[in-house]
Amino acid sequence: MKIKFIPLLLIAALQAQEPTISPATLIDPLVKEPGAANAPAPEPERLKIDTEDILSSKVVYSEGQKFTIQEIVPIDLPPISAAPAPQPLTAEELAARDARIAQADPQRTLMLSCKVHDGTRTLITWSSQGVTPMQTYKAWSNVNFHHFDSLRRFKKNSTTYMLMFMIGDEDTARASARAARAGKTYSPPLIPELPADSSTEPRFQVIQGNPSADELAPLYGLHEIYRENHSELIAEHQRLTLERAQKAAERLANPPDPKPDIIIQHWTIEPKENTNEAGGAQ
Repeated sequence: MKIKFIPLLLIAALQAQEPTISPATLIDPLVKEPGAANAPAPEPERLKIDTEDILSSKVVYSEGQKFTIQEIVPIDLPPISAAPAPQPLTAEELAARDARIAQADPQRTLMLSCKVHDGTRTLITWSSQGVTPMQTYKAWSNVNFHHFDSLRRFKKNSTTYMLMFMIGDEDTARASARAARAGKTYSPPLIPELPADSSTEPRFQVIQGNPSADELAPLYGLHEIYRENHSELIAEHQRLTLERAQKAAERLANPPDPKPDIIIQHWTIEPKENTNEAGGAQ
């Protein structure tokens, strides 16, 4: 009979994948309306000045850019209304505000640094929060974290997490070829054994540090969300990737003018006379 020994770290990692307290839930829809988030802002209304109202005009060039400076006939602009004075809250309103704050779920920003290897495995690096000295943790996941680029917020164990991450890619075949051309030897990363199918068995394994259960909770949450929503995450990632490529091609074909002509129009406001109590002008 063969006896198979499993490293204790791997046992702990597999046990840690069990659901913790409550599963993660989405706060915002993953699939956005195409173009809704990046709709161009409407053009602001521009001041229209008749030619006869331009008193003087001169052109100045600076570093290859043209500036036209024009003095125009003064324009009577409507006065800026003063902001209303803030009204103090009543005792009842203060109590209601304090109650809302006390009942609100805690919020945390989850900041990750990720590198996806060969499109299948992600090395995740993050730091402890509220721990002195600060600890740096690392974990391998079988989820391609590019697929989370439409996820902004999620909830896990009553905590709302705002997801922020930097991400890059490593193609081990290309890295090996680059090293060979430079006369060097490429050493691929040691990736622990993880399930091949991340859609049904999303898993991660910590390889550096000893994060607490609270520090691991958002990582559990991300993998739970991937298990339940991987199809939508992948489809939205593909749509966003295509959209970014199309916008990049449009900018390349129609690059914006890096130094557009700028017109600066100004006028002089004469000080208004103030009348004192004696009736004299100041």
